[in-house]
Amino acid sequence: MSMHHGNPSASESAESAESNSPPIPAGSDDNDARTRARRAAEATEDFAADRLPPDESRSTLSITLVRMGFTVSATDLLYGMSLGLFFPFWTALAIALGSSLVVSVVSILCGLMGQRERITTALGLKVAFGRNGSRLPSFVIALLSAGFVGYSTGITAGVLPGGDDPWLGLVYCVVLSTIYTALSIVGFGKGLTWVGRISVPLMLATVIVAVVAAVEHAGGLGRIVGAEPARAGEATVLAMFALGVNKWMTGATVTPDITRFGKSTSTVYTTTLAEFMVGNFGFNLLGILLGLGVGMGDMGAAFSAVGVGALAAFAIFVQGFPHEVNNMYAASLAGRTAIDVPRIAVNVVAGLLACGLAYYGLTAGILDAFLTYLGYLGYAIPLIPGILIADYFLLRRGRYDLSEAAVAAVNWRAVWAFTAGLAVNLVLGFGFGDALWHALPLTGAIFYVLFSLPQLRAAAAARTADRARTAEGVSAPVR
Repeated sequence: MSMHHGNPSASESAESAESNSPPIPAGSDDNDARTRARRAAEATEDFAADRLPPDESRSTLSITLVRMGFTVSATDLLYGMSLGLFFPFWTALAIALGSSLVVSVVSILCGLMGQRERITTALGLKVAFGRNGSRLPSFVIALLSAGFVGYSTGITAGVLPGGDDPWLGLVYCVVLSTIYTALSIVGFGKGLTWVGRISVPLMLATVIVAVVAAVEHAGGLGRIVGAEPARAGEATVLAMFALGVNKWMTGATVTPDITRFGKSTSTVYTTTLAEFMVGNFGFNLLGILLGLGVGMGDMGAAFSAVGVGALAAFAIFVQGFPHEVNNMYAASLAGRTAIDVPRIAVNVVAGLLACGLAYYGLTAGILDAFLTYLGYLGYAIPLIPGILIADYFLLRRGRYDLSEAAVAAVNWRAVWAFTAGLAVNLVLGFGFGDALWHALPLTGAIFYVLFSLPQLRAAAAARTADRARTAEGVSAPVR
């Protein structure tokens, strides 16, 4: 089934814009500068506003390494360490596995949308929420993705030599944020792919070495499995399970940004398992072993305690590249939809925000600041994939029409579902102390379905009519 509806590619749009531009007077430095700026913006769009052309598809291996670059990360290691600080081994393992499975399901559903339609999450939001209505969820995704980059950068800066010094820590935050922003600007093919190919294997190797050292430090794997957690009783199972879901619900939501490069739907399943069951769960497990084996929440101090401080600094520094660049890329794509400016400009703003949050987390205590941030994510982010999934699979029957006439200015049903869902989540969390329900996408999906009952009945009638025509030997019309 063809998914292309005559929409021009980014390159075609650029050529059209250039051919319609007024002539530039020779020798005009201002016009030359504006022309260079315009061409730079066009070159870094990375098909943010169009369907991805088929010839831009990438191999499953390339996509896998990019996606694992999200979760082969210091944040997953830190979350695993917190589980090891709060719970015995088997309880911590069950929390990590369960939260990874929930995120994987959401990621697969969102990823199928991206691969089939060859569009970013932001374009999917335009269809589901409307051209103007999509600005709200896009802004939420952009803001929270940039925030994730910020806290992750703070983790990286904290384990580098002298990272606990306020001034040197500030220098680290500025330099790292600048590098991540520059790599994100160049896009998937030149930035994300090569960063993943280099950094993911290096991070895996170095952390495994560090965990072996931690196991030896604790007196063997059996001692870790039977160890008493250092901060037992400070967190509940449901609360930490919810934080595990929150940690990657944004990543699951923006799965289409990467799976749109896939050649078949099998790419979605393969790369999701690699990202969340090998990368996320695997690094949670390594973090659990470190937390129970060392009993410290400060990552730099924990690695130093087992004699691999320098190796840890190298590992965390290396992982920062794929992890932060991926999140910055997601923030730029969503931010472009939210404020309708070139992706390169959004990248720069997101980089500045991330730098500020990195320094705040570094000075405020990164573990507690990061866990608090994860808790706040659960009130808004899960609503978005819930609405996206319900809209695509239930109302639109797995087909998108991106033409201007088919996309409303505002889909008020989606906006109402997001607003009502956010209100309910806040009441559940702050009024009733709910630790889990508000972190799941179900609230947004349920409200959207309730507000869309007439449209659902119409969709069901259309399916019945299609089956009847097929039974009569008449081909169903292409929608």
